[in-house]
Amino acid sequence: MLNLDWNIIWTFVNIIILFILLKKFLFGPVTEMMEKRAGEIKASFDDAEQVKKEAEALRIAYAKRLEKSKAEAGSIIKDAEAEAQEKGEEIIDKARQDAEIMIKDAEKYIELEKERSLKEARAEIAGVALCAAQKAMESGDISDSSINSFIKQVGETVE
Repeated sequence: MLNLDWNIIWTFVNIIILFILLKKFLFGPVTEMMEKRAGEIKASFDDAEQVKKEAEALRIAYAKRLEKSKAEAGSIIKDAEAEAQEKGEEIIDKARQDAEIMIKDAEKYIELEKERSLKEARAEIAGVALCAAQKAMESGDISDSSINSFIKQVGETVE
């Protein structure tokens, strides 16, 4: 029959006891630690994915805000250009009005100077006419009635 040696049996018993002890004190904690580490890694990946989604949402929000800012800036520039155009037109209109006033004032001044010159010329003509009449009277060549008639004509011309 079979002959079994006690050494072989004790070796098997030792191996089984060693396996049970290793399973309880080594494989269990190592497996538990590895599962814990795998959970932490998965949580890190989940957190990273969440952060990535939040970053994408922020990027989209910033892009929308940037577009809105660009539109507002365009509107502000357009309004400023329109206001500047309006101010420019007002300044030009004011300058035209001022120029018209200056032209009218200059025309009035010219008219007054013209009238003054005419008055001075009439006064000189009248003076010359009176001198001529006086000399003519002194020489006796002209009668009183012709002098009065001449003075009357010069007076009408001067007026």
